[in-house]
Amino acid sequence: MRKWISAIERRLYKYNIPPIMKNFVFAMGGVFILDLFMGMTTAYTTRVSLISYLTLNIPLVLRGQVWRLVTWLFVPQQNSLLWMLLSLYFYYMIGTALENRWGPRRFLIYYVIGALANIAGAFIAHALTGYGYGVNTYLYYSLFLAFAALYPDMQFMLFFFLPVKAKWLAAIDLIYFLMAILTGGASLRLAAIASLINVALFFGEDLYQLGRRTYFQWQRRRQWRQ
Repeated sequence: MRKWISAIERRLYKYNIPPIMKNFVFAMGGVFILDLFMGMTTAYTTRVSLISYLTLNIPLVLRGQVWRLVTWLFVPQQNSLLWMLLSLYFYYMIGTALENRWGPRRFLIYYVIGALANIAGAFIAHALTGYGYGVNTYLYYSLFLAFAALYPDMQFMLFFFLPVKAKWLAAIDLIYFLMAILTGGASLRLAAIASLINVALFFGEDLYQLGRRTYFQWQRRRQWRQ
């Protein structure tokens, strides 16, 4: 699988692809601000929700609103201004760290695979239930899983005072994936599963080798104790 990813990356070298994560962060922040101002009501106006025109709603896509296949990526995940700023900073930090480690082309491949898998999952949910939607929450969670795989011992200040390593935060991240897969509706389940596809493609071989080594070490310790 790595050879396939590297082959795609080599094909992209003829294109000048700049770092893109900062653009995604700025776009999401811009959508949040615009929606905030459009949501203000007066005696003469009513609330207009910009976000409602950007989400990945498959029935509306099939009616011609094809821009939703892209704009759902920029839908904010927070309603609070403070938490929105913190989440944008967090995604900017981990996104630029991945771009610096991989280069913008490989990062773009990772992101696009996750995005396309989510779109496919939304269409499958629509085929199964008659209504399918997509959320970008788990796609951005998958960025952190990649970050934690590359920088497992980097510490974050949880609740601003509790130092926690990235690998343990990734374990919490996976719990959210598991909860969505076990308890969510069709669209949410498929969104969570789809957002793990890029993780599996990029890190599946490493996880397999790690599992094998851990199993063999456990077998040797067991035999030694006997």
